[in-house]
Amino acid sequence: MRRACLALVGGLAVLAGGRASAQQLGDRPSEQDLFGGGSAAPAVPGAPPATTAAPPASPEAQPNQPAAAAQGTPRDQELLGSGDETKFLSDYVAPDNPLQIGGQLYLRAQSTASAHQNPADWSLSAPSLLDVYLDARPNPRVRAFILGRMAYDPTLAPNTASATGSAQMGSNGALAGGSPTGFSTFSNTRGPTSLLDQMWIRFDILHKVFVTAGKQHVHFGTGRFWQPTDYLHPVKRNPLDVFDARPGETMLKLNIPWEEQGWNFYAFGIAEDPNLETNTVGRVAGAARVEAVVAGVELGADVYLHRGDRPRYGFDFSTGIWDFDVYGDMAVRPGGDFFHYDPELNTVGVFTGYESQIVGGLNYSRKYNDNDMWTAGVEYFYNHPGYSSSSAYEPALNFALNSANAPLIPNGNPFSLFPFFYLGRHYGAVFASFPAPYSWNYTTFTLSTLGNLSDKSFISRVDYSVTVLTHLSVEAFVGVHYGHVGGEFRFELPPSAASQIGALSGASVLSNYPIVDLGAALRLKI
Repeated sequence: MRRACLALVGGLAVLAGGRASAQQLGDRPSEQDLFGGGSAAPAVPGAPPATTAAPPASPEAQPNQPAAAAQGTPRDQELLGSGDETKFLSDYVAPDNPLQIGGQLYLRAQSTASAHQNPADWSLSAPSLLDVYLDARPNPRVRAFILGRMAYDPTLAPNTASATGSAQMGSNGALAGGSPTGFSTFSNTRGPTSLLDQMWIRFDILHKVFVTAGKQHVHFGTGRFWQPTDYLHPVKRNPLDVFDARPGETMLKLNIPWEEQGWNFYAFGIAEDPNLETNTVGRVAGAARVEAVVAGVELGADVYLHRGDRPRYGFDFSTGIWDFDVYGDMAVRPGGDFFHYDPELNTVGVFTGYESQIVGGLNYSRKYNDNDMWTAGVEYFYNHPGYSSSSAYEPALNFALNSANAPLIPNGNPFSLFPFFYLGRHYGAVFASFPAPYSWNYTTFTLSTLGNLSDKSFISRVDYSVTVLTHLSVEAFVGVHYGHVGGEFRFELPPSAASQIGALSGASVLSNYPIVDLGAALRLKI
């Protein structure tokens, strides 16, 4: 009994000494007070930084520490701790501020003018995004990151409306060609609507295996506009967006670098599917990727595996030829990934065997002043499952909007038959970027033209951005649609189809083809 009392008194004395130190330094004790350790020595490339631990001070120099006699027997010290030992689980000392908080607020207003319309009838949307992140880096080998996103658009239907969401359907279908952005892809009503974009922890195992676990972004491929091998994002990016607003996927990523050769090996376990529950081991998907440098060419090969489906394969390369940066991607996917309307049979089916999608492009940069450079590039996309002309668009839309055909439509979404930017068989794009030209050090101009070469419809756009007041940016864009009326970028809805889509979305839908897109935005990043 006497031993237990002595041990209890010793423990209370240790707690009292720790609390006194915390009160001297503030409400929150420092990481060094909690875990011990001295100052870190400079890092050596390829090796962990050495840390010199301060030797334990003598009992006389630590008035808050209990005397040795009050610490009990060796058995008591083993069970309760002596109070003066220092244990390290890492060779690194935490920085003074291991947690950073930041984000961005993006406010945008945009409109599309269609043919035969008065300005009062132009479409209007105001998608707003708020991103907030927590970035914890307690030491160079461990990092945790969380990013939450909230969307709000006062121009959409109220939350109480039973709307499928024209913005959501449009962003996944060809009609998004008439929409300058897809920021509302996760919000089909006014909102506010929130989602979790990222939540992951990253660490290494013996400096050999690098692990990232949680909801994260992983991109395959090298394409600027088209990314057919981006298998770890189930939704294709709208290339007209100024930034990628798609949420990440929950997965376990393992990276094993081979530094001597400049190679990297990756393995993935994907525990999230937008269409299925993944509450059994058999529903977890897997992927693998290898990146290698051979004769100055960066090569990549990847495979995506899911139980019950045939594998998806991807290959990519990038290299420099003279003053050009050349890149290319090739996706080899099962035909069942693509739903196709057959106008002769008036039905929807899938392709047999495997289908291919190929992207190729090159960029060229040139310095025209001491600190100024412009970049231009071209890109071509061959999409074998796409339509060779626009003649099938209208009958396919009528078929999809017929409620009797709903069982044949993937996920019941009529626009799943119209994968925006992947609708035609041949596409092309050109762009030029002028960051900080001459004395305009905080201004960027970007010109781009995107075209569906199969149906001969195009959109050309100018994006402008200027940074003011350090953290605040003002952005604007103008896009012009031209080419074949009825093509993807100049699609004209039949009046009957417009009425049906309006009934689905809970909002009025205009049938005229788009002519001009206008938009302006404010972005605050901290």
